[in-house]
Amino acid sequence: MNTFKTTQLLCLSIIFILFTNCDSSTTQPVFQNVEAGNDAGGPACKAMVSGSMMPEIRADLENFRRDSESHMHELNDLFPDFGGVFLDEDGRYNVLLTNMTDKERLKASISLSDKAKMRPEGTNREVIVRQAEYRFRELALWRELATAFLLSGNQFHYVLSTHVHEAENRVAIGIDANYWSEQNLKDVAGFMTATLEIPQKAIIFEKEYMEAEEEDDMFIALNGDTFERQRPILGGLRIRYASSNCSMGFLGVFDGEEVFVTNGHCTKNAHGRSSTMYYQGERDEPNDVVGMEIADGPQSLDMCVTPNSDCWPCRWSDSAIVAIREDVEHARGYIAKTDRKSDEWMVEGSRQIDEKHPVFTIVDLQDDILTGMTLHKVGGNSGWTSGDVIRTCVDSRRTRHEIILQCQYRARYASSGGGTSGSPVFKRAVGEYEGIDNPVTLVGIHWASSNRDRANGYTVFSPVDGILNDFEGLEGLAIEISTND
Repeated sequence: MNTFKTTQLLCLSIIFILFTNCDSSTTQPVFQNVEAGNDAGGPACKAMVSGSMMPEIRADLENFRRDSESHMHELNDLFPDFGGVFLDEDGRYNVLLTNMTDKERLKASISLSDKAKMRPEGTNREVIVRQAEYRFRELALWRELATAFLLSGNQFHYVLSTHVHEAENRVAIGIDANYWSEQNLKDVAGFMTATLEIPQKAIIFEKEYMEAEEEDDMFIALNGDTFERQRPILGGLRIRYASSNCSMGFLGVFDGEEVFVTNGHCTKNAHGRSSTMYYQGERDEPNDVVGMEIADGPQSLDMCVTPNSDCWPCRWSDSAIVAIREDVEHARGYIAKTDRKSDEWMVEGSRQIDEKHPVFTIVDLQDDILTGMTLHKVGGNSGWTSGDVIRTCVDSRRTRHEIILQCQYRARYASSGGGTSGSPVFKRAVGEYEGIDNPVTLVGIHWASSNRDRANGYTVFSPVDGILNDFEGLEGLAIEISTND
């Protein structure tokens, strides 16, 4: 049964802690009533993030919680000295505490059998407690301030991203590699310490390369794989629009209509409504038409955690909704499974659909994602690939579209670039699912990669809770599972 709610996360215990009477509501910032109009750089936005507003902004953000980080905040509620949690290379849970006197109490509270969705594949789920310098809620506050003041505008145009780095227990600031210099790092650090009042020791810098969206205008005709015309349609197949290729993410129901989800930039009007027509097949026959875009967005200042200095609108995902044509057979809750995966960086997997076990079955939604978690994706030119999460909840500056994508995730599953945008991202489900073929939990939708030809490259996806925040009427993404009482 899909228990994920559109506007509200369940009370999460991450892997192990059984919460009682927890509050999963998201506190809304007080800055949503700014009258900025449609003109970027309007005076209202600039005034909201001026230095004189710092005490009010800081006070407001101290209580703000992002849905994607609710599990971290809940742990911080239970353990006031909690600094974060991540999975290491051996699949062990690393929990950080600023005060180690809580160590034994934390271990005593762990229930290793409680949170099946969080279990890494093939590990014993050992828990390690490590020393931290900063509490998670402190880092989250500093990240929000960094996003509001650094991620748009001309002063620090070379700042491309902000996020909480759980393993380093720091706030990470991504600097455009083309502008990486001691002076620029010094300028940003000085602003963060003097104006934002963030401790210098709590800041780390990462060299960033621009993220490339992965649609393709090449025509490739292959048989027997995810490029071929398939009926029923399901997640992971190639789709075509205008002169470009992307991938079908996953199917659902939006305001009572059968739909599939792909990327917002995989439309004729990126991140804006355009009634784009989509094909699954070679477009030679009228019945190759599978649907038409009906929703993309909204992006607005109101969706920003805090207004930014250039009034750039914000979104929680790169996604669009496509209504499926009534006569097109479709399989909601399923993703195409190919016969071989690749778990090596930039080594493509198979696109050939597995004849004996042709689908992954979505049994639930993955509403909490940790650094080190192993994920999978199917679609586009690179087929079925897998890799680990390396960054969580990254705020990303999208200069091409003049928007800020909030809380995006980075991983190391391979992507060849062309036509991969829109691929479903998922986790193999752990637990008993009798009679269900290849159960998985849906994690999100792929939309970009960076530095694909280098060892330090990565791929990018929007989490499923971000998609549901952008489209409150979207539901039915997982199959219904019957329970016998």
